[in-house]
Amino acid sequence: MSSDHQRYSIVARILHWAMALMFLFMWACGYAMTTLVAEDGPLEEFLFGLHISVGVTLLGLLIARLAVRILTPPPPLPAALTRFERLGSRLAHVGLYLLPAVVIAIGWAETDFGGHGVSWFGVAMPKVLPTRDELFGIELEDLLADLHMWLAYSMLILAAVHVAAVAKHRWVDKRDVLHRMTFGGG
Repeated sequence: MSSDHQRYSIVARILHWAMALMFLFMWACGYAMTTLVAEDGPLEEFLFGLHISVGVTLLGLLIARLAVRILTPPPPLPAALTRFERLGSRLAHVGLYLLPAVVIAIGWAETDFGGHGVSWFGVAMPKVLPTRDELFGIELEDLLADLHMWLAYSMLILAAVHVAAVAKHRWVDKRDVLHRMTFGGG
């Protein structure tokens, strides 16, 4: 089968779409809990707990996805891609693995430093970092909350560029790369 018709493994495809949906939820939830709902209210507390639980789930799925990527390498890029497109694809994919890991780690650190504790749907997770208000005069929880938010938005921008590149290949270049990550025939 030519590289233009090969697909990612079924497990990689399932993980890709499950994580994509969860990250869409995370961006919406993060925006809602920090912008749309009353501060320190029951809805905000519920959304924070749900956001943290889904974040822990995403960490597990990210680890699984990395293992799948190592054990079942992706199909080669289509032969018709330019050198620039190949480089862009590789850099974007590295970013789409690294940014989630960093965003999740910073979110966990923010929660630990703030003394809130990370839990996964009610199950307490290990406390990785001590409760600490500040370091060298810097409010850790606030700094990490801002960093978590801006890196999450950076990841959203990278995901949008990823989707735009897939659309460009499909509808402008007439070289469908989406089928590599879908479940239908063809």
